[in-house]
Amino acid sequence: MGRSRMTLVCAKAQQREGRWYSLMIYAWALVILTAVLHVWPINVVNAQSPAPQAYRIGVGDKLAITVYGQPDLSGDSTVDQSGNIRLPMVGDISAINLTLGELEGSISHAFAQGFVRDPTVSIRVAEFSPIYVLGMVRIPGLYPYREGLSVLGAIARAGGIGLSESQQGGLLSNLLQAEERVRLLEIGRVALLTRHARLTALQNGHDRIDFPDVSGAVVDPARIAQIRDGEQVAFKAEREALQQETEALQNQIPRLEAEIASLNHQLELEQQQRNLHHELVADFDQLNKTGLARKSTYIEVRREEARIEEAIGRLQSDSLKAELSIGDVHFKIAELRNTYQRRVTAELRETDRSLLDLTVTLPAAQHARAALARQIGLVTAAQAQPPAITVIRAKGTSNVKYAAAADFLLQPGDVVQIGSLFPSTLELPRDQFEVSEQNPAQGENSARPESAAAARASALGLARTAE
Repeated sequence: MGRSRMTLVCAKAQQREGRWYSLMIYAWALVILTAVLHVWPINVVNAQSPAPQAYRIGVGDKLAITVYGQPDLSGDSTVDQSGNIRLPMVGDISAINLTLGELEGSISHAFAQGFVRDPTVSIRVAEFSPIYVLGMVRIPGLYPYREGLSVLGAIARAGGIGLSESQQGGLLSNLLQAEERVRLLEIGRVALLTRHARLTALQNGHDRIDFPDVSGAVVDPARIAQIRDGEQVAFKAEREALQQETEALQNQIPRLEAEIASLNHQLELEQQQRNLHHELVADFDQLNKTGLARKSTYIEVRREEARIEEAIGRLQSDSLKAELSIGDVHFKIAELRNTYQRRVTAELRETDRSLLDLTVTLPAAQHARAALARQIGLVTAAQAQPPAITVIRAKGTSNVKYAAAADFLLQPGDVVQIGSLFPSTLELPRDQFEVSEQNPAQGENSARPESAAAARASALGLARTAE
């Protein structure tokens, strides 16, 4: 029992000595490593960092952070839109607008707060925030930044000044549509002029159309002949319809006049019969006074007299009705001609209004067609104008804009907007994207700051519109 206890005590003593020995080795190794790290960092930073210490970190920069002796705390971190980077244990640290040295000190201070003893931090820019090349370039988009990159270099990376394939295809399609619209408007103008001539001939009662000279219009002669033939057919059909309706009404007048003549003849006969009957009635009156006439016969003579008077009245009424019918026919003929004239006048007025509209729409369509042709490149070198170049540069949480030249040096995250070669057709909206007149050599402090996110979104929106 005593021997077992002694063995256990010796084992515990050896275990404590082993732990102490391990701790002593770890302590000596830590001292040696610390001594090495105090002389090594400067050379490592200078060797790995391609960016000068004066470079200010911007949003989107990818930083390679090395904490010597702490591989779990080292790694890459990208500056977010808030200007922060996220590190293990310490969380978010502001990096925006700091130099690499200032950020190293900030991270070292953060890790020294109970996490790492005497931390040594080295930072290099693993990947700069890309630049954006938009507008009148052949391949708009994002491009990696390199030191010393100028506007001219960015344009070269984007394929040079010009239209992208999608823009060229879209402009070509728009040009074809504009050409089709001009042609349709030209055809419409010829059709309206021809219709105007037809309506004028109808209004004036002419038997032929005096067509205008449209030889200057860019319309196929066969198409012009087709339009004229159609107007001739319409002119003939309308004249024949009016003539037929008028003749149909006029043909009723002789029939009504013949009816009136027949009624008048019957009226004359009835009047003659009435005169003879009056003599018969007078004779019967004498006989009736002398008592020689029978009463029933006398009544029958008086009844015949009433019938004759009724027939005369009916014939006179029918004659008046026939005369009224003749008046109605004349009224219908006048109304038919007046309706015809009103319709022709209304169509003529509408045609004049359409021709007046064409005096605006046709030149505008021709101008749009010419503008699209210029955009595609159907212009001479002398007609082309140097494009306006705008550089939007993020500065902290705001941004500034410059009217830049080709040798303007870019910084990571810059947005380069290349204007059109034809300002009259692709002019930038000044109220949304007004370019500062500042000279880049005067410095950034005199430029007008505004929201970086808003400017970046505005630039991207213009790029999508241009595409």
